[in-house]
Amino acid sequence: MAGLDMIPPIAISPFMLKILLIITSPIFLLLTIYLYVVPNVFKDSRRRNLPPGPKGLPFLGNMFDLADTELVRDKAIAWRKQYGDIFYTKIGGTDYIWLSSPKVVKDLMDKKSSVYSSRAPAPLVQDVASAGRRQLFMPYGPRWRSIRKHSHDLLNLRASIKYQPVQDFESKVLLKELMESPDDFISINRRYSASVIMLVTYGYRIPSWNDPLIKRIYGVLERFTEMTAPGAYAIDSFPSLASLPQWMLGNWRAYGEKIFEKDSEVYLDLWNRLKRETDAGTARDCFTKTFYLNDPTKSGIDDLAAAYTCGGLIEAGSETTGTTLNNFVLCMVLFPEAQQKAQEELDRVVGGDRLPTWEDEESLPYVRGLIKEVLRWRPVNKFGMPHATSEDDWYEGYFIPKGSIAVLNWWAIHRDPDLWPNPDAFDPSRYLKHSASAADYINASDPTTRDHFSYGAGRRVCPGVHVAERSLFINISRVLWGFNLGKKTSKDGSVVEVTARMAPGFFSVPEKFECDIQPRSARHAKLMTGECAKAESDGLNF
Repeated sequence: MAGLDMIPPIAISPFMLKILLIITSPIFLLLTIYLYVVPNVFKDSRRRNLPPGPKGLPFLGNMFDLADTELVRDKAIAWRKQYGDIFYTKIGGTDYIWLSSPKVVKDLMDKKSSVYSSRAPAPLVQDVASAGRRQLFMPYGPRWRSIRKHSHDLLNLRASIKYQPVQDFESKVLLKELMESPDDFISINRRYSASVIMLVTYGYRIPSWNDPLIKRIYGVLERFTEMTAPGAYAIDSFPSLASLPQWMLGNWRAYGEKIFEKDSEVYLDLWNRLKRETDAGTARDCFTKTFYLNDPTKSGIDDLAAAYTCGGLIEAGSETTGTTLNNFVLCMVLFPEAQQKAQEELDRVVGGDRLPTWEDEESLPYVRGLIKEVLRWRPVNKFGMPHATSEDDWYEGYFIPKGSIAVLNWWAIHRDPDLWPNPDAFDPSRYLKHSASAADYINASDPTTRDHFSYGAGRRVCPGVHVAERSLFINISRVLWGFNLGKKTSKDGSVVEVTARMAPGFFSVPEKFECDIQPRSARHAKLMTGECAKAESDGLNF
């Protein structure tokens, strides 16, 4: 200790002290904000037992790892291989728990659905831009359960059969459109899916891709996609900062209010129009008519919530089905041998004198498997299906904090070679023994027997799964029956190559590609033309 007496004291002038304080104060302030805003082991020692995962940056976490939606799926697959069936990432102050095997999904999202069925706080997307009314982002609780019950009652298996005339009619119109304008197949598929869900929901047809109504609907979808990209807006990654002046976080509240003004106008216009037509006795039978006649106000659902409930079905059903149909076309171009096998089965079962019908599905195991394989090979979005935990939980020694985003990591599950040999290959024959619908497999006691996970899991599983399944079957079976889909040939005779790349955005939309679509024969073309003409002459009986 005597040696310490020999060290002269360090003299700091008042000026230098001021400089030191100016430099260090922002650091201490940022550190204080970090410790307050971002969950950490100093505040909760249980976080030492979080699942393993890739290291992130201070404050930002893995935001940069997940910011590029084009890379998320590859990282989700790689991280599952590195860290196991359950792993952890973070974006800002939000924890992400990736459920990456059928067993983990079953154990948590299904068996503990009361804990794993909520949504994380979303000040921009839900609170402001949706005025708290979007069912998709609504936290689990009485309000969500009330709205969900209405949706289930009007979209369950028994109710979905009532919508088959819509899908039958629109699929015949699609066949005619493909014969007349085959190069427009992308917009034709999107028009088909939008028109089906609009008819089911509101009783309105979308006769053309240029229809003003579809432009308004896709305006909502484009704003929705922009808002919901992971890490797109800091406030939804740091919801605890919502009380700060909005200018500090990009004026997010003003932006959300503009979104709400545009979206609510679209959905309230549709809701109020249907109410007037129902009162006048002129409304078609549809989801919204029945919903209105059931008096949702008795369940505490106001007009705005009702408008967003019905509009939410459009959001959920139009782009997802349209994307899947266009991914089906892509698969047929990339994997012609699968198309050939499906057509051989259709020729054997259906023949050449009629279109496939609902009754044929049971006898078309390869076609049914092809549809399942499209959804396994290319799920509907690039990220996975996110739920949120409503309370703290433990699983196999790992701590899962309340408010975590629990992601159904379908990319990792669908690319697991132990479940799907040669998982990157497109092979419908892997489903030949899967004789049930996707809706049936959702409830399978053995999760490894599920056909795919693209409709989700737990209490927030897709309520429109029965409608979606029928829409995909009647459309895909008829297109395969009537057309050959292949690569285009350019003017110089060279083949126009096609890639599996996806367009920017949240959904798994294929990058724009070319496809040669030709009727399989003059006989097929004549029958398709006649069926469409008869359907249009008879009118839509719905």
